[in-house]
Amino acid sequence: MARIEKNVVESQSATDWGDTLPAFVREVSWLRCLGPLSAERRLTIGFCVLAALLYLPWLGATGFWDPWEPHYGEVAREMIARGDYLHPWWESTWFFSKPALDLWLMAAGMLAVNTNGPDRWTGVFTEWGARLPYTVITAMGAVLLFIMANRLLSRRSAVIGTVAILTSPLFVFLARQAVPDPVFVGLLEAALACLMIVMLEDGEEQPSPGGPVARDGWAAAFYCFVGFATLSKGLLGFALPGAAALLYCIVTGEWHRLRRLHLAAGALIVLVICAPWYGTMFAFDGRDDEGKTFFERFIVHDHFKRLAFGVHTTTPGGTFTYFVEQIGFDCFPWVFAFPGAATVLARVRVRPQTPRERAMLFLLFWFLIGFAVFAFSATKFHHYALPVLAPLLFFCALWLERLLAEGLRSNAGSVFAGGLLYALVAHDLAMTPKHLTDMFVYNYDRPYPDKETDPRQIFTVMFYAGAAVALSPWLFDRIAQLWRLLRGLRSRERRAALRAAFRERMQGAPLTAAEAPQDRNVAVWSLISVALAFAVFCGWFHWRRLSPHWTQRDLFWEYYHQGTPDEPIGAYLMNWRGETFYSKNTVRQVGRAAPAATLQDFLNGPGARKWMLVEQARLGALRGALGGNARLRVVESRNNKFALTLLEKAEEKQPMPGPLKEPEKPGQFGAPP
Repeated sequence: MARIEKNVVESQSATDWGDTLPAFVREVSWLRCLGPLSAERRLTIGFCVLAALLYLPWLGATGFWDPWEPHYGEVAREMIARGDYLHPWWESTWFFSKPALDLWLMAAGMLAVNTNGPDRWTGVFTEWGARLPYTVITAMGAVLLFIMANRLLSRRSAVIGTVAILTSPLFVFLARQAVPDPVFVGLLEAALACLMIVMLEDGEEQPSPGGPVARDGWAAAFYCFVGFATLSKGLLGFALPGAAALLYCIVTGEWHRLRRLHLAAGALIVLVICAPWYGTMFAFDGRDDEGKTFFERFIVHDHFKRLAFGVHTTTPGGTFTYFVEQIGFDCFPWVFAFPGAATVLARVRVRPQTPRERAMLFLLFWFLIGFAVFAFSATKFHHYALPVLAPLLFFCALWLERLLAEGLRSNAGSVFAGGLLYALVAHDLAMTPKHLTDMFVYNYDRPYPDKETDPRQIFTVMFYAGAAVALSPWLFDRIAQLWRLLRGLRSRERRAALRAAFRERMQGAPLTAAEAPQDRNVAVWSLISVALAFAVFCGWFHWRRLSPHWTQRDLFWEYYHQGTPDEPIGAYLMNWRGETFYSKNTVRQVGRAAPAATLQDFLNGPGARKWMLVEQARLGALRGALGGNARLRVVESRNNKFALTLLEKAEEKQPMPGPLKEPEKPGQFGAPP
């Protein structure tokens, strides 16, 4: 292990990554201010810019994805409408399934963009306002991990690992979703980054009697992030960091490092942040739609029953391989480095001597504890792997750093195994791109819009191109050898030399040509390039093309375009949450208990025309339930899951008024009202 670290350190030139500004940056006047900054600060700014480029474009261009985004979005909107930011409310009852921080973030964004304005529809910037805090927190976690890795591991592994986190598909997609997981994981990463800096970095415990040390600020930040993570996800917010720190001390015996944490003061910080709201809710006697109090619902049901028995999951059961498969998709194309990362894991020392070794051991415990918790959990969703991706990707970065230092030949086994793993995952993604949406959606049986958005050809070209570029030095070398061979056939002396060389090789003579340094550089930078291109395509283009089929916003905008305020809208045999949010809780849920009677009541209600949302697969059932009582017309069906229909009483023979008088060519789908 020491020899490998020595090779890695010696391979890095006196000028490490980020120590000098690129020439084109120095030529731009408004970027010259970066010159006096340290390399760490320059790279921190660079990663903030990279995160903004990957996550911000078209962030609010699409509606909330059913069911989680509009579900939590409606609870946040109700906070604004009711003026009650302490007791969450959903539709017609109390909502106790999630803590307050995620809801407050959405409510703050909605207040900023006036979601609850005087119009019937939610504001056109609603999605921007609600998602932006989630995106910022996701990026913050990755950037703080870079600072930690730069101080404890190395510059190169810090840069590669942070790029890997920012470009992994699951991070790319969830950074654009207003759901609890990116907030919790971003805060968890931030907390653990601060914790590792405090516990593992070398330095004097106390430079002067009674004086503060630099790490005290990091310790305070750690406790703040733990408090907010607890306010975002519950017990896991402090349980995961605490378990990792405790296991590290048990294994290494370095209990003295806990003194750096100022546990009593830290516990007070955490309590100040999260205890007021939790105390308010524990004392609250309201009950949700299942008759549960906050403690019964959130603590008992959503924590312990979810872990031990399984509740509300679309993938019950499953073995430990469940997350092994998902992590492969979540981290593509960085799966190429998984076999190499395993060799780094195998060399982690339980008696670490340097900050680098201590950080590697801590990252291992972070990964193992997180993986064990979610693998043993009876409730499983694909995105539950998110908390363990960061430590795994840093082990990938450590191996890639070693690859740059030692070369391809010294790591041939890991390179070949990684190439095979890359090919297998790339093949599955190219042939079945539905794996990408299944990373973060609720219902994995929901139809994938193959006809409307088919990225198979783009994925195939992208994945093959990356592999071809990585192999290009070897291919060009073989072509050059073949050319020299063909040229040598014309000369008797060269033919003799070729025969002699061939005999030597057949007799076992070793290769004498040294590996070209650019070979390893091309391989690593090809991987980084594929990751960046894949992240840009998934975030900028593919996600936008998929969104119209997972959101009801565009259907509601069509309803607001063509309907009038006195024309009600219903949702037939569905409860996907989006219909409640985008109608501002005015939609009429139709047909859940007694379809015929309830549907007839809806038809007999106020309004000359009735609008109805229905799943495409239930259009026939709706027509059958209507019988001869009303005529049904499909107004919009470009969403492959839902259709917007118009119902009119059968005795009304006059033509439909307004824009539905005669069929017209469909306009732009999803245009705001």
